Amino acid sequence: LHKEYRRQRQMCIRDRPACGTELDVPRRPPLLWCEAHRLRFPKRCGHTVLCVPQKNGNRDFSLLIYAMTYGAIPQQEMAMDTKLKHAGLSMTTVSTRDTVYVVSRNPYTRLLSLYLDKVLRCFGEGEKTGKKGSVNCDHDLLAQSGAFPDGIADMERTPKHAPSFADFVKLVEEATERYDLCRVDHHLCLQSQGCLLNGARRLRLLRLEHMQSWFPCLNRTLGLTFLEDDGWRRWKRQPCFYGDCGGAEASNVGAVHPTGASDRVGEFYADKPAAAALRVYREGFEL
Repeated sequence: LHKEYRRQRQMCIRDRPACGTELDVPRRPPLLWCEAHRLRFPKRCGHTVLCVPQKNGNRDFSLLIYAMTYGAIPQQEMAMDTKLKHAGLSMTTVSTRDTVYVVSRNPYTRLLSLYLDKVLRCFGEGEKTGKKGSVNCDHDLLAQSGAFPDGIADMERTPKHAPSFADFVKLVEEATERYDLCRVDHHLCLQSQGCLLNGARRLRLLRLEHMQSWFPCLNRTLGLTFLEDDGWRRWKRQPCFYGDCGGAEASNVGAVHPTGASDRVGEFYADKPAAAALRVYREGFEL
C-alpha cells in the first residue's frame, strides 16, 4: 500500500509547471458570492483546486473529482453531491498553499447556454434530458429570481409564451440596473466573482473552448488516473469533452445538461443582444 501511495503521489508532483495561463492573484478579491464550484483534487495531487463557475461544466468536473477520489462513477447525482460536500471536496476553502485552476467560458456562449437550459427548457422547449417524456427544468430562472417583472415570472410555461433570447438579454440588463448580477440569479454571476481568490498561492486560467490543448497537460501534471488514454470515459473517448472535441454530452448520472450553445451562437445573437451581453459581461471578455 505504501509503495502504491508513493507511486500515485509521484504522479502529482506539485512542483511541475502548472497548466493554462497565469492570472494575477488579486490583493483584494472582487465581490464574491461564493457560487462557483471550488472542487479539491485528491491529496496525492498536492494542494490543487479546480474552480468552475456556473454553466462552465461543473457537473462534468465534479464527476471527475469524485471518480479520482473514490475510484468509481457515482450511481446518483445526489449521492455524489453529498459525499463530495461531506468530504470537503466541493465548495472547499482555498488557502495560500493552493494552486487554483479557473475554468472560464466565452461569455456569449455561457449566457446563451443559460437561456437554453434555465429559461427555454422551462417553457417546454429544448432537448428532453430528464425523465422519459418530460422536459428537464431544474431551475426556472425567470420565476425564481425575484428580479424580473411579475408578468414574466408568472407567465404560463408553454412554448408559445417563451421569451426570445433578445428579450431575455434585455430583461437581464434591465435587472442589473437595480441588482448585482449575482443578486439577479447565481447562474448569472461574473466568472471572476467566484474564482479570483486573493487567498490562493497562484491562479491559472483554463479556457473551456480550448480544453483540447490544456486537458492533456492537466492529465499529465496531476495524474488523472481515472481517465483512459487521456479520454473522457463514459462521455467520449476523446482528450476532452469540449472545444474541438465537441459539446458536452448527457451523463449517465443524469445531471449534465448539454445545450449545444457553442454551435448556436449565430442562430441567437443579433447586433442588439450581442451589444447588451458585452455591456453586462465586459469583465468576462477580459479574462
